[in-house]
Amino acid sequence: MTLHAQRSDLSRRRFLVGSSAAALSVGLGRGLAPDAAEAQARIGPSEQAWKELAARLAGPVLRPGDAGFARIAAPENRRYADKVPAGIARCFTSDDVAQAILWSREQDFPLVARSGGHSYAGFSTTDGLMIDMAPMNTAQFDSSAGAVRIGGGARNQHIHDALRHVGRVITHGRCPSVGAAGFLLGGGIGFNMRELGLGCDQLITSEIVTADGKMLSLSASDNAELFWACRGGGGGNFGINTSFTLRTFTVAPVCVFAIKWSGESGQSEKVFPVLMQALDAAPNTLGSRVSLAAVTKAQFDRGEDVPIDLLGQFKGQARDLMEILAPAYRIAPASSHAIHEMSYWDGQEFLKEASGGSYYHERSAFLNEGVLEDRALAVAFEWLRQWPGTRAGADLRFFQTGGQVNALPPNATAFVHRSSRWIMDIGLDWTALDPPEVVRRSREWQDGFYQAMRTFTNGHAYQNFSDPALTDWQHAYHGDNFARLTQVKRAVDPTSVFRFDQAIPPG
Repeated sequence: MTLHAQRSDLSRRRFLVGSSAAALSVGLGRGLAPDAAEAQARIGPSEQAWKELAARLAGPVLRPGDAGFARIAAPENRRYADKVPAGIARCFTSDDVAQAILWSREQDFPLVARSGGHSYAGFSTTDGLMIDMAPMNTAQFDSSAGAVRIGGGARNQHIHDALRHVGRVITHGRCPSVGAAGFLLGGGIGFNMRELGLGCDQLITSEIVTADGKMLSLSASDNAELFWACRGGGGGNFGINTSFTLRTFTVAPVCVFAIKWSGESGQSEKVFPVLMQALDAAPNTLGSRVSLAAVTKAQFDRGEDVPIDLLGQFKGQARDLMEILAPAYRIAPASSHAIHEMSYWDGQEFLKEASGGSYYHERSAFLNEGVLEDRALAVAFEWLRQWPGTRAGADLRFFQTGGQVNALPPNATAFVHRSSRWIMDIGLDWTALDPPEVVRRSREWQDGFYQAMRTFTNGHAYQNFSDPALTDWQHAYHGDNFARLTQVKRAVDPTSVFRFDQAIPPG
């Protein structure tokens, strides 16, 4: 595979630095023996080296104790808050990104890119250099092309704001603070995906800074293999993407809904399979997420049972939505429901998920069938009624896929999951006040629940719901595309400058 740099406007300074850094091999620093290199990495860069980095960037370099450092360094999953970067390079330009990468290689110092900080497994945390993309947060709509160009540090909210004013849309998430880069690079699911496809399916071009400090333009015709890998291969693997251009679609009014069944008298066990079947048979213009909340044995013994929480949007009128949901309502009336016909972007305000740090672990799988078989349903409710309990919550949730997600073959993009109808996810949340023993018991429950339910799935898992407990992640995330991804990695990052526990290795 040959990769061509589309932007060669390197300054002489960048060229000289890049040339020397490209000769370094990770783990050997500046020609040091391995033991000496390891000792250097433990000590970290000198104060003079940090000053040199600051001089090479347009943006500032923050160190522990500096104003804003703690806020920027904190990950959304507080499980990983103890890993604190030695420094943060706030990048305003692609050249800043290149300089930060090259400096890290010169110093033989670990690096990680941070966009939104929402990596479920903390893969955007480091005790090395954090390359903070947040300043590169532009989002601009090009009316002549019908496309939106976003910076590598843009969040969902920036995209929402840019598209709301022009009546356009892409497949997007609900949480305003999620970074668009991670969202797109790992696939990109949302309530629009059954109608419009995944976020990565809408990608037209991207720009990336690779391990050698080069800036490459990516498209179906330029650096096509790397472009393929960036459409679902997962963030942080091949370089740092500094921009994305996506095709957009015209918005239409939607019917948004939040409906709950209390679960009293065991009704959820009867409602859920009927509801799942009704949603699966619905038009692709309906997108939904269904959650079954876990209860402790004590709660269950008191008469409390598993409630159902349904959330989503439908391009149509409320009466048509109610016709779709009628089979479930015939089993039991909802304990509460909110159904609103709204303009598209007002509807997204209704559906918006609150952001803020918490402690959690997610374990996902894909279902190829539209409805859980009877045995799987029985297993699910058995486990949902045995949760040990934390101060937060736990649930079994299902994100509806299918439709246009499955319109492409598995190897058309790096996102291999093109035959599913649902993403199943077992989520567990806790707080800083939960004792370690309490968290341990709930984690063991989650693992047992996951293993029991995974036998009813296709064995895959969603790479954007990164799961550090997943031992077969290579196949689970990437399936038959894994080997091809390793070849792309070998071409652009043969020494694994970009590395984390579940990073694509060089082939």
